[in-house]
Amino acid sequence: MSWSWPETKPEEYVPRMIDLQFDLVGTVIPAETAQLLADALQRLLPWLGEETGAGIHHLKGAETNSGDATLCINRRAKLFIRVPKTRVDDMQRLIGQTLDLAGHTLQIGRFKPREFSPFSHLYSHFVDTGSAGEEQFVQDVMHELDSHFQLRCGFICGKAQTLQSASGPLHGFSLMLHEVPPHKSLQLQDEGLGRNHLLGCGIFIPHKSIAPVAPATL
Repeated sequence: MSWSWPETKPEEYVPRMIDLQFDLVGTVIPAETAQLLADALQRLLPWLGEETGAGIHHLKGAETNSGDATLCINRRAKLFIRVPKTRVDDMQRLIGQTLDLAGHTLQIGRFKPREFSPFSHLYSHFVDTGSAGEEQFVQDVMHELDSHFQLRCGFICGKAQTLQSASGPLHGFSLMLHEVPPHKSLQLQDEGLGRNHLLGCGIFIPHKSIAPVAPATL
């Protein structure tokens, strides 16, 4: 679904948040790791759940051949955490810590900051608006984009998904936004969309196959 609402003048947005990319040492993690990861990190960083906009990116892994509900992670795997820029120094506490995820361990290494880029195409692997049906989900997305972000852009929903949380299963969809103006792209990455950002929901990243909307400097 898409709208046509041309921008008449360039605007600026200064992000409050930043992504931190942590090195990881580990081999296997549970397939349902979002809640375990959020709980483990909040035990070390009790303030994490109190910071509006803070989020933990979906931790990717590959299916194992063991037939159980686990995923393999390789040496290139990284943990991304989205926090306020004012909290970057506090994140030093994670370096060298070992997380216990239902008996599977992950050791956290050093991190480096990654600023947001104003790409016109943004992707979130799971967005939770509180609605399980696609029709209502679409209405939720349209309402939040229009009322909160004052944005009308194209978007595409992926297949329905379920994510296990401490309060029960969450229902959502992957979401691709396109033709997003630069300042709105930064705002969406800064604030996220929907609920449960600490479980990896509603966190947007630039879509890798699309070039940044900001013109290159010669």
